[in-house]
Amino acid sequence: MRYPFLSPEWIEAMRQIRAEYADYDGPVDFVLAANVTVTNPPFGDGPILGHIDTSGPALMIEQGHLEAADFGIEVPYELARDLFVKRDPAAVMPALMGGQIKLTGDSSKVLGLASVLAPGSSAPLPDGSAPPASVIDQVISRIDEITEQ
Repeated sequence: MRYPFLSPEWIEAMRQIRAEYADYDGPVDFVLAANVTVTNPPFGDGPILGHIDTSGPALMIEQGHLEAADFGIEVPYELARDLFVKRDPAAVMPALMGGQIKLTGDSSKVLGLASVLAPGSSAPLPDGSAPPASVIDQVISRIDEITEQ
């Protein structure tokens, strides 16, 4: 079943995905904790407050802000959808320069997050084959399965 990005149903499906990886205890490719404020969502009364945390056991996207985040990002819903669902890292810089994204904290991690979320972000192995999917890649694949494009 696919749901609109950040809808209550999508958030519940995210929780179920996270539960699938609750016992994972391996290394994490990229560690960050970010507070996300999404303005003008097509549902609800006001902004959506959430956070992204990759510190383990797997990529976590959840409601509410963290007390100790590396950075905060405020973005309109449509741009958030473009950045997080379509995951086009080339869209980050123009949006930053155009003032559509408001950042606080260690903004250098925004570009790191964009590169981790980018489709095909893992380089091929010397024999040309694809590397094994990391846990974050697996979770992102599962997120794609539940998200309306």
